[in-house]
Amino acid sequence: MSAKAANEKNITIENDDDTDKSQKSDSIGLLKTCSNISSKFSHGIDRMFYRLGYTVATHPVKTILLSFLLTLICSSGYFKFHSEKNPLKLWIPPESKFLRDTEWLMKSFEEGFRLQSVLITAPDVLQPHVLKKLLEISKEVMNFNANLENGTSIGWNDVCFHIPNIADFNENDQKRRRKRSTRDSNLILSSFAQQLHRMTRSERPFDPSVDLAPIIFCSIVESLPIGCMLQNFLEMWNFTDVNHMTKQDILNALHTTSTSQTTGHEANFERLLGGVTRNETGHIVAATGLMTNWMVYVNFLKVNHDKVGNSAGTEDWASEEALAWEQEFLNTMKIMKEDLEDDETKIYYSAGRSYGDISSATMFQDMNKIVFGSAMMFMFMIMVLSKFGWVELRVLLCSMGLMSVGMAFASAIGLCSYLGISYGPVHTSLPFLLMGLGIDDMFVIMACWQKVQREHISPRDPSTLPERIGMMLQMAGSSITITSFTDVVAFVIGSITILPSLESFCLYAGMGVVLIFIYVNTFVVAIFVIDEKRILGNRNAFAPCITHKSNTLWCDAHLMDRIVKYMYTNFIMTKSGKIIVLMTTVAVTSYSFTGLLRLEQKFDPNWFIPQRTYLSKFTAVKNDLFPDQGYEAMILMGSLNYTEELNHIANMVETIENRTDLVHEITSWVNPFHQFVQTYYEVDFFNQTMSDYDFRFYLSKFLHTRKGGKYRANFRFKSLLVCGEPVPEITVSTINFSYKRFDGRNNYLPAMHAIEKIVEEAELHSGDAFATVWGRIYGNWVTDEVIDEEVSRNIMLALGCVMFCTTILILNPNICFWIFMCVVLTLINVCGLMEAWGLTIDLVSCIGLELAVGLCVDYAAHIGHTFLVTGPGTKHERALHTVTHIVPAVFYGGLSTLLAVSMLANSEAYTFQAFFKIFLLVIIFGLFFGLIFLPVILSFFGPAEFHSHSANEYQATPTNDNDRRKRRLNHPDGSNNREMVSFIQPNENVDVDEKTQKDIAQ
Repeated sequence: MSAKAANEKNITIENDDDTDKSQKSDSIGLLKTCSNISSKFSHGIDRMFYRLGYTVATHPVKTILLSFLLTLICSSGYFKFHSEKNPLKLWIPPESKFLRDTEWLMKSFEEGFRLQSVLITAPDVLQPHVLKKLLEISKEVMNFNANLENGTSIGWNDVCFHIPNIADFNENDQKRRRKRSTRDSNLILSSFAQQLHRMTRSERPFDPSVDLAPIIFCSIVESLPIGCMLQNFLEMWNFTDVNHMTKQDILNALHTTSTSQTTGHEANFERLLGGVTRNETGHIVAATGLMTNWMVYVNFLKVNHDKVGNSAGTEDWASEEALAWEQEFLNTMKIMKEDLEDDETKIYYSAGRSYGDISSATMFQDMNKIVFGSAMMFMFMIMVLSKFGWVELRVLLCSMGLMSVGMAFASAIGLCSYLGISYGPVHTSLPFLLMGLGIDDMFVIMACWQKVQREHISPRDPSTLPERIGMMLQMAGSSITITSFTDVVAFVIGSITILPSLESFCLYAGMGVVLIFIYVNTFVVAIFVIDEKRILGNRNAFAPCITHKSNTLWCDAHLMDRIVKYMYTNFIMTKSGKIIVLMTTVAVTSYSFTGLLRLEQKFDPNWFIPQRTYLSKFTAVKNDLFPDQGYEAMILMGSLNYTEELNHIANMVETIENRTDLVHEITSWVNPFHQFVQTYYEVDFFNQTMSDYDFRFYLSKFLHTRKGGKYRANFRFKSLLVCGEPVPEITVSTINFSYKRFDGRNNYLPAMHAIEKIVEEAELHSGDAFATVWGRIYGNWVTDEVIDEEVSRNIMLALGCVMFCTTILILNPNICFWIFMCVVLTLINVCGLMEAWGLTIDLVSCIGLELAVGLCVDYAAHIGHTFLVTGPGTKHERALHTVTHIVPAVFYGGLSTLLAVSMLANSEAYTFQAFFKIFLLVIIFGLFFGLIFLPVILSFFGPAEFHSHSANEYQATPTNDNDRRKRRLNHPDGSNNREMVSFIQPNENVDVDEKTQKDIAQ
């Protein structure tokens, strides 16, 4: 190599070195800038909290009164309080297609029915003694009366879904009517002459709707009695006595009867049988289940959910009359079940209101646990915050601390109500959550107070109490601010959701955390000042009027501190201990990650029903005996030009019928109507053009026939349907079908979209061009479809925003990164073990996981912030000092949250069970990664301390009793006018008597 080339190479290397040094210098400069900004920001927060603590300690009574006044002002919002009970406004995304379709259906269809069911099981229900029990039940149900609040008595005929009874429309009835009306005799004879003429030309069956003169037929129809819609096996015999029948009589009637002898409409009685046994010819010879259904009328436009809804938001559409009758139905069936059941015959039942009643009762029956939980929390706080003696039991502080949680909860409800945010059913868990978060802050404040007491030269001097309170809040303020602020941010992000109940819950929770933060730093601190004055006066904790001569303790008050110091010093923070911690982290997280990959999105409404309830038993038996009967749905069509669209509708129905992998059965009026028109009017409208008048005329005739009458429920007209006249303009028509039973979202969501695509491709473009698929179950399915995206998106947003806020408050990239890692690792492990515990991603777990982001960041943030302000010393020494100072308080905080939610452990409500499991996992892993993993990591990779140990900073310095230095404390007004002797070695318990304190002070 030439000298010139070597020289150029050396110059290049030097330039590269200069570049690396420059980049390194820039990085160091950036970190130093962040450190300086963080230091100034921290000093600013410290000064603010010192002044707040000093002011509160100087005026504790005024602070308490102002806190009560704030609660009173916030509670004025209760005048606008609204508890949302409409399920559409709680659980359904407001922009969803299902919600729009439902609102259109309620407005256009106007009326429907609610199902009341009884299921009888026996080795063979096709036996006379079983039908006799069904007869007793049927008569009792159709004869009892229910009382309304206004004293009105209503029966089955008052609430049932009415249909015309055409069973009496036969030849005998015609003869009876001819005798009754001689003036119509010529018309009747003429009618039968026409009938005879037609029968000679054709072999088609006689149909009075077509073959009788309209004036005769319609007079008969208009005089027909109005009956009730039901599905009952005894309709084959019109509820006559069945004692004289044999098993063969029952089978013969089943195989030959296709018309209800009660209503006269066509009926498929085989559909009411479950667990059937067929012979070689395919005929049913036995069955183990017999279903009976009563239909209760509902006018959708008159439903008021504020009156008839329940607090859980699970009550379906119903009137007050329907709910009253259904309640009496349940009472009656409970008695009938006890009277008629035997060793072989079992009776199960369900009402339209059953799901709403049981889910609501299950969710709110655990509210009494708040009282029991508060009592347990009070005892726990006494154990943690007190020194066990007559003087230093913190009875007042603990009771008022719990009261502050109630004040925050009440204030949050008032403020949110004033802002127009509705209260929802999931909000019942808020007291447990706020209890854990609020008491967590109290433990941190008490840990700082104990440090002030240990390190202050005159801890029993009343004149220094405001300064010591200021120092206490100065030390705790930054940590509490970081955790509270990140919790609020997590909840605000959680409110950015398309699920109304989740949005409302997160807003209430965020407001509650803000108010907890305010009350803890004012009201609780003021109570603490009053309690501390009592202790300084050696007054009894239960009877402050009693003064003790000495403050005698019953047991060691620093046992937990010693245990923590011993565990960390001798095990966790040793070299081998750190290796075990890191290996445990890798192993557990790897296992949880595999569970996370298996975690599925699934929700079943039956999870809200405890297994011991009558509805759960009914559902289980029904699913077993009728395994192919899935969820009911319908195709909705608006004001189409039906003469043009009949072919398209028929093709759509045929396509759906062929999807036997998705659909259990479909009931369409199109093909029966086509057969009727082709038979009686010799018109094939699939291949011939039909005028609008002809269509409406034929449809009117069809709907008044025995076979077509049952399809009246599938139509809504612009005006009343009149016999003998063409039908009015159709506003709504429906085609009913039922899905097969599906296992999970991977089956039912594709099925739903497949049927929607078939309807969309039917090209129904005439009229108002409205055609869609609707089913009540779609409410759950559309929520399931978006919930996994909601969970992923909201957790990612919450993580990003929480870490952004943590960065702003701490301004140290190193600490923020490791806090972020602790949160991520916690979530991975929580989700992984959720799968192992049988939980899935649903609305409830979505709320729990979003709360977990704010909760688990608390533990790591406390440790990270304390490590940052601790110094000087090596990273290992600072990490050890951090855990010995703050770990007991953080551990107590996590334990208090666990204690608060542990009240939900034995709850029968799925919501509370899921919350307990998720919070238990969050607390366990949050404490592990915050209190064990993070200190170990910081002992290796932690940043240097950023404090400059200024005069106004509360900092412990190594000293002994005979060698102390003085320092000046800033008063809230900024003046330096009090000399105080500084501190002893941190965590070193040195008792200084009052005489020594006075000597040192002099």
